[in-house]
Amino acid sequence: MSFCISRLLKNSQDTQAAQKGADARQATEQMRLFQQLVRRGTALGYPRCGYQTQGSILLYVVWAVVILSVFASSVGSQALFALNLSERLSDELQAEYIARGATHYAALTLQRDTTPSFDGLNDVWVNPSSGFHQHPLAGGWFTIKDTSHSGEDQRYGLADEERRINLNTAPIEVLQELMEIIGALSPEEATAISQAIGDWRDEDDQQRPLGAEGFYYRSLRKAYDCKNGPFENVEELLLVKGLSRELYRSLEPYVTVYGSGRMNLNTASPVVLRTLGLSEAGVRGILDFRQGEDQQDRTEDDRPLSSLGAIESELKSYVPQEDIVRLMRLSQEFLTIRSEAFRMEIEAAYGGPSGHVQGICIIDRQGRVKLWSVL
Repeated sequence: MSFCISRLLKNSQDTQAAQKGADARQATEQMRLFQQLVRRGTALGYPRCGYQTQGSILLYVVWAVVILSVFASSVGSQALFALNLSERLSDELQAEYIARGATHYAALTLQRDTTPSFDGLNDVWVNPSSGFHQHPLAGGWFTIKDTSHSGEDQRYGLADEERRINLNTAPIEVLQELMEIIGALSPEEATAISQAIGDWRDEDDQQRPLGAEGFYYRSLRKAYDCKNGPFENVEELLLVKGLSRELYRSLEPYVTVYGSGRMNLNTASPVVLRTLGLSEAGVRGILDFRQGEDQQDRTEDDRPLSSLGAIESELKSYVPQEDIVRLMRLSQEFLTIRSEAFRMEIEAAYGGPSGHVQGICIIDRQGRVKLWSVL
């Protein structure tokens, strides 16, 4: 937003400077013609008294009026331009502040969560009745859209980051499953890319069998070092060996670098649940348990897990035993039932067409902004 405003101000300053230069040149030319006319009258021997003097004075007055009219017109056009620019900037700034207000509204909504120890798809932050659609504020309005939903019907509210796979903490086996399911890669290709991700984020220079460390990246035509540190944003995937831009676009909706680093069993999508290596019956069983009797998400009878310790007791009637064993193993380091970071698409408007802001925002449970990206 600050960049757009700075660019708009610079363009307006350039326009005003050009206008002032044109006005100055026009006034100079008119003065030159006026002086020539005066000299021509003097050369012809016009006396400086009587009717001739009165005619010369009248001529002076006419030219003065013309020059002043041009000057007044120039000042008026500049003032009008400045006024229009001021109104435009005012609307845009108001819309930006309304968008900031939307993040505070989202944070207040999170504070109203009645079950802060666990999160599910029927919590207040995903409830459409929480006032996320065209909420009035300061003479304008804002809308908070759910970015996790790709269907035709628009959903409003927040989406937790823990429903995604964290690039910095996901086990290599989970990343491999993700590459096969989302990227439609062969097991060998998926293993190579998942190991390369592991080598990129770990702190050592020990290369996995199919991975890549600093030697590989420094041998490229446009060389760079291996990160050997955590991902700071998901776009870093484009630097990892073997990961194409097309594959990145497929993976982006399912990965994150924000939040607790764990996957929330209560909010993860069927695709993400499959990356845990569960059977189709296991994935279906988790969804059946979560959706309750009406078999729909986001309704009052949803049944989120209230603790990881209850995985076996609550899911044994829905999930095969081998999948329960796998979930209990993964729960020690990678699974959770509580979310810490939340994503939203904010649209804010104020006044005319120029007063419109749209962006992606991620906040933590305390309301601290982790990401703001203008769309």
